[in-house]
Amino acid sequence: MAVQGSTSGQLANASLEMIIKARYTMEHEAPNLALVRKFTLKQGHDTMVIPKVGQMTFMSVEETQENTNEMDIGMTTASVTTSIVGGKVIITDTLLDQNTQDIWQMVGKQIGDGATRREETDIIALYAALNGGTTLGAAAAIFNVTNVMNCIAYAKANKFGSGLSVVMHPNAIMRLSKDLTTLGAARPIPSGFSEDRLRNFYTGIVLGGVAFFETGNIVPDTNNDVVGVLMAKDALGFLESAAIRRAKVRDEGIGEGAWKLYVTHRYAAFELDDMLGAPLTYNAAAPATS
Repeated sequence: MAVQGSTSGQLANASLEMIIKARYTMEHEAPNLALVRKFTLKQGHDTMVIPKVGQMTFMSVEETQENTNEMDIGMTTASVTTSIVGGKVIITDTLLDQNTQDIWQMVGKQIGDGATRREETDIIALYAALNGGTTLGAAAAIFNVTNVMNCIAYAKANKFGSGLSVVMHPNAIMRLSKDLTTLGAARPIPSGFSEDRLRNFYTGIVLGGVAFFETGNIVPDTNNDVVGVLMAKDALGFLESAAIRRAKVRDEGIGEGAWKLYVTHRYAAFELDDMLGAPLTYNAAAPATS
């Protein structure tokens, strides 16, 4: 009896489809990646140096007085180096023989989900250190409209910048929504944000010009408190040296044969400007469903 197998052409096509699926997933299921400043490391470099300048102060000058006011640009620099994350997937010939296209699509979706989740959690881990580590809100505090508007006022008074956004756990967003039901229907996503990438995470809430997004990748602690963020795009950065990479290796020593797929991604999530954001500590207990 003939055994159905996969030709090299089928494998190449299916492998390409898997990578396309993985890239699609990564690009469209990552709210944080679309809300921070992204950089690409130039080929041949392992470190990126990012300059930052301070504010200049203008002094009064008399009409007949020489202008001797020397203004320092106050430049400082920060160095960012990427690191590698990744994993290995083993796909046996038996699995491929059963349903090639479905298997590769499934693997592509899993790779995209896994890579996105890691990148998202790396960015979320940076929230707590913003604003010098001084959080807005407090443990057990309620994410209601009064507290939220006070946070927004703090951000504007302390010059966080424009294009501000909030990223918070869905349970906390739900609590805020209760206070906003009388304000009417959800508002369209503000200009300046990528609707294509963020539509699934945009909550429809805009307060004081600040757009609100949600992600379940923010994990509550044992007391159901979470740390979200209120930030400008330049508060956090994401440096990528190259797109996600994969390499296929044949291994005849596994069963009747298998492909080992090695997947790696080299990047760095980092704090770009500490003073353009702040952590938000609020309660995110699960709501009663009955």
